[in-house]
Amino acid sequence: MADSVVTFLLQNLTQLLTQESKLLGGVENQVRLLQNELSLINVFLQNTKGKRHGNELVKQVVSQIRDVAYEAEDVIDTFIVTMTKHSRRGKLRKVIHCFDRAIALHEVANKIQSIKNVIKEIYDNQSKYGIEIAESSRGDAEVEEILHRRRRYVEEDDVVGFNYDTKALVRHLIEGSSQRNVVSIIGMGGLGKTTLARKIYNNNDVKNYFDVRGWVYVSQEYRIRELLVEILKGVTPRPKLKKFILKAELKDELFHGLEAIYSSNKDKLKGTLIENLKVIEEMSDEECKKTFSKVLMLKNAEEQIQDHITKISQDQKLNKLLLRFVKDIYKRNGDGWQDLNDDELKSGLFECLKDKRYLIVMDDIWKTELWNEVSTVFCDNLNGSRILITSRIKEVALHASSLNSIPPIPPYELPFLKEDNSWELFSKKVFRGATCPPELEILGRKIVKTCHGLPLAIVVLGGLLANKEKTHRTWSKYAGHVNSYLTEDRSSCIDILALSYNHLPQCLKPFFLYFGIYPEDFEIPVRQLFRLWISEGFIRQNGNRNMEDVAEDYLEELIDRSLIQVATKRLDGGVKTCRIHDLLRDLCISESTEEKFLEVRSDVNLSAISISRRISIHHANQPYISSSPCKPSNSRSIIGFGGVVELESPSDNCYLEWICKSNKLVRVVELSNMGICCLIPNRIENLILLRYLSIRSGELHVIPDSICKLFNLETLDMRNSIIQRLPRGIWKLQKLRHLYLDGRTSLPITDNDAALPNIQVLTGIAVNQDVENLFAKGRFPNVRKLGLYSSRALESKLLSSLHPLCHLQTLKIYFDLFEVSSPISFYSTLTKITLLCASLSPAGLGVLGSLTNLRILKVRGVMDVRFQFTLDCNESSFHQLEVFKIEKVDVLQWTMEKGAMPSLQRLVIERCDFHIMPPKELWCLTALRDVEVLYPSQKLAKMLQKLRTRDGCKLHVYPPN
Repeated sequence: MADSVVTFLLQNLTQLLTQESKLLGGVENQVRLLQNELSLINVFLQNTKGKRHGNELVKQVVSQIRDVAYEAEDVIDTFIVTMTKHSRRGKLRKVIHCFDRAIALHEVANKIQSIKNVIKEIYDNQSKYGIEIAESSRGDAEVEEILHRRRRYVEEDDVVGFNYDTKALVRHLIEGSSQRNVVSIIGMGGLGKTTLARKIYNNNDVKNYFDVRGWVYVSQEYRIRELLVEILKGVTPRPKLKKFILKAELKDELFHGLEAIYSSNKDKLKGTLIENLKVIEEMSDEECKKTFSKVLMLKNAEEQIQDHITKISQDQKLNKLLLRFVKDIYKRNGDGWQDLNDDELKSGLFECLKDKRYLIVMDDIWKTELWNEVSTVFCDNLNGSRILITSRIKEVALHASSLNSIPPIPPYELPFLKEDNSWELFSKKVFRGATCPPELEILGRKIVKTCHGLPLAIVVLGGLLANKEKTHRTWSKYAGHVNSYLTEDRSSCIDILALSYNHLPQCLKPFFLYFGIYPEDFEIPVRQLFRLWISEGFIRQNGNRNMEDVAEDYLEELIDRSLIQVATKRLDGGVKTCRIHDLLRDLCISESTEEKFLEVRSDVNLSAISISRRISIHHANQPYISSSPCKPSNSRSIIGFGGVVELESPSDNCYLEWICKSNKLVRVVELSNMGICCLIPNRIENLILLRYLSIRSGELHVIPDSICKLFNLETLDMRNSIIQRLPRGIWKLQKLRHLYLDGRTSLPITDNDAALPNIQVLTGIAVNQDVENLFAKGRFPNVRKLGLYSSRALESKLLSSLHPLCHLQTLKIYFDLFEVSSPISFYSTLTKITLLCASLSPAGLGVLGSLTNLRILKVRGVMDVRFQFTLDCNESSFHQLEVFKIEKVDVLQWTMEKGAMPSLQRLVIERCDFHIMPPKELWCLTALRDVEVLYPSQKLAKMLQKLRTRDGCKLHVYPPN
């Protein structure tokens, strides 16, 4: 992580030197020199990658580098805050305080020099203590091998709950295409992939189906030569296969020598085997063995060579010459593997597998490059051969199967164990065949449930309790504290899971560690997570690409690496919420604490100073904040979690007041999940570096004008707050990207050309004439998502005012009546529309059906009484629509002509009533995959009982009848 800290700081300094040159006036050269010093430090960090295990001196140096990088960041940020405050002063006050500026310049110059001295001392200590970062004798590989042995112990100890998985995977192995294919098992560490693969490997049907089987463990630090040798040992019954693989140079020497002997003795060797050398030379080693060197398959090789050569010629001298020559070649070839190069090993393995139906298991693959190196040796004999791989990384599995010439078999994502299977595995480990006493079962199941179905955790926990007294009193100590017991000995559990973290690219590690801010079992909204990542500075603007899209790519990579789990999905199939397993969360926290990356605080005293860059406060609904002067903190993020915010909750300003007093370098303040209501204090202007602010005020709240001085603010989230009007200075927030409000908030008018050029999300805006004019004048040129409230009918005039929003993709509108009759009212870029209304005319729905890029449409009634709804779809209606959701409406009629909704994949009907059955044309749509009906009326439920959907379309009704 020190690598990430220094890299991150270098990026910040580069950005500061280009964007904040005015603020850095007077110290710009010192900052540039500091940047150069840190660049050299970064080279050192890159050279130490993979060489820090067991080297405490190197670890200490890396720790010092991290601390000096943090100190450098503090110095620069403090100076920027000081200079920004100075720039806000009027001319007279600037003159009065000019001495303060001179002092600040002097201080920052001295501190930068001090930091450079520390860096020099770090370099000097490398030589002084012999920290030369020599190539280690396998470094991480040796550590990983130890962990692998422990992993096998816990993963292969017992086989529980894999019956369905085994059947499904065995079917993939012995059925299907005759072409060689790849079957893969993926999932997080400790899930039992190896255990399942071993069970399949030893399955009788599998044994009987394949001619040969081989198993090889790969690991992160694989060596291709060792893998090839291991596979060869598995698929070859002969102990000395090397005798049948002749090194290339020795094979050339053999045939050149025999040809020379033949040339000198043509008459004596005419009609013998030696005369046909050119034909034999073109054969493979295996074919040569059969036609020329059959003797190599026999135990008494030398005697058989002699017998064979005796048969070639009656000339004893010539026989001895041939015998000595051939014996010398094979003696030099040797019996072992040590002299064969990688290509020769590959050639030998290819020959061994040719004409055989084989199964090769490659356990624990981490890199796609490995498959590229070895895949060529797995010949396709068109007889049903298979390769079974296990991996924590989905990309690896997809890559291996994508190189087939046939449709690939999708990776098999191994699920967590269900509660009964978890209890069975735990019982086997604890009681070793005996029965659990009835008085312990309820408590035992409660304890096991905290493992969340992870076999590794269950086996380790079972091993701990197997050696303890089996009483209610003893087991009660573990209830609620399972994770602390599991992580007490890192080698038993955490280090095995940490292999996935260690394998992450350096740029991904901060993204993963950030999940440590969330409480156990917390369902994480991914859109909020993306905004936090961006505000933390983890993601930089790169060209025209949207940063939220980049954040989504990073999350998907963590999911594909089995580190993060998908909790729920959006209607369009994207991830809506995610979660992290408790043990991986503990790994995040332990790594983050060591690196001072973040600290989780469950105590209620917020006055204590934290040395971490981020503080996550859990369940502190009534914190104690000392009234004595606060010491300054260098934390960059303060994120809180607690109870549920209620609108009528009394406001509590102590949190933000405390932050404004003691955390002036903070960038992120996220208090919306804390169960308290906050008002924004006037002194919020002190948080000059603030990029992200999310609170709940829970009452009529006036946002102070002082917030408009936060020129770095990117996200302002005031949902669940009642705000009538934004401050007039809101137009000064030129970096603002996300503005979330919770309804009917007025925008301030402006007579000049002020705009918010970077805003991408704008919600909760009350529609009036002034707002329409602002939209029409293009004051929000890059907005992508817009949420509007209209107290009147939705008219074409309002929608026409949105035309300058050429990047608008998502539109959500609350209104009373839909009166739009022309499709030109909508901008063509819209891909998602949500309408919350009291009435919707057939003509209005017809307009929506004509939108060429609309992919998602949601229609919901907002009144207690459902509005009535008629939908007539002609052959050109909703051509690109993929998701359609209707909620709280009465459907009077729904007709569809052939060709309507051809792209529809998902239909959601919630709390609706249908006067007639949805049209049969709907159920015949070839793209339709999923129909979800939630809380249907009795009439609709009876209709659905008679429905027969086509194959490939699933119907879910909840609650079931």
